[in-house]
Amino acid sequence: MSRRRDTGPAMDRRQRVLNFVQPRGRIGVEIGPLTRPLILKSESEVLYADHMSTEALRHHYRSHSTLGPEGIDGVVPVDLVLGEGGLPQALGTRGPVDYIVASHVVEHLPDPIGWLAEGAEVLREGGLFCLIVPDKRFTFDHFRTPTSVGAVVAAHLQRLRHPPLSIVYEHFARATAIDRRAVWQGRPASIRPLTGGPEAALEATARIAEHGVYVDVHCTVFTPFSFGTVLAEVLGLGLLPFECAALEPTCPMGDEFFVLLRKRSDRTPAERAASVPRLDPRRHDALPSPKLTARLAVAARRFRGRGTP
Repeated sequence: MSRRRDTGPAMDRRQRVLNFVQPRGRIGVEIGPLTRPLILKSESEVLYADHMSTEALRHHYRSHSTLGPEGIDGVVPVDLVLGEGGLPQALGTRGPVDYIVASHVVEHLPDPIGWLAEGAEVLREGGLFCLIVPDKRFTFDHFRTPTSVGAVVAAHLQRLRHPPLSIVYEHFARATAIDRRAVWQGRPASIRPLTGGPEAALEATARIAEHGVYVDVHCTVFTPFSFGTVLAEVLGLGLLPFECAALEPTCPMGDEFFVLLRKRSDRTPAERAASVPRLDPRRHDALPSPKLTARLAVAARRFRGRGTP
């Protein structure tokens, strides 16, 4: 699947990120901005990073509708090309930085723990890592099972560079066109395969296994609740030097949630784990019911009315 672009009010999500990282006067990195960076060059000393050069990205997306009306000409110049050495090698002597922003990136990484650890390596003490993560309930991942702690730990111990075949199969077998508004209204989602369903998934996975090619899929899928559960255990295991500064669940009618990690090497693993908010699984893991959606909508209006980011 292609990288997801904005489906909601762009300014709302951008302002939330700005409020999180306070970029003015700071040095940072935004990973994968394509045509719509969340941090502008006029707002901060920000470096744009991607896994391809500007020219390669424009060639890759030349026939994609993903980029929106800007088209390939809107792809912002890439400052850092991420190779095998990841962000530490690409950044080199330009680090450390004050913040990293990544929207709809973490789910594509075969080893998300290793990727977050690379981010921590280039952040100053107290630096911020801001993630925007798709909520699987309201995306084409709707019918996939949330990723477990064991899966991300195993991926890290194996130093995975390619999605495991089990994940490739799940992606091709379960990807489904979803009416997000209908799901929020408590209506059951219909199975409308985007990639052919299980039979086509088996054929595709067999070809990939035979030829060993890299395929871009969502290696992890989360709800806000499941992400918090996984994050707390990973931090408690001492695998990452972060505390959770914020975990903002998916807003009514939205399809993504926001996570803010702060590098804190002086905290114990137990203290870092305790920093993760405990979310209500009835609201932030289960599928919405019509009554719950109505209550959330009222709460969201009140929330915004207080001027909350």
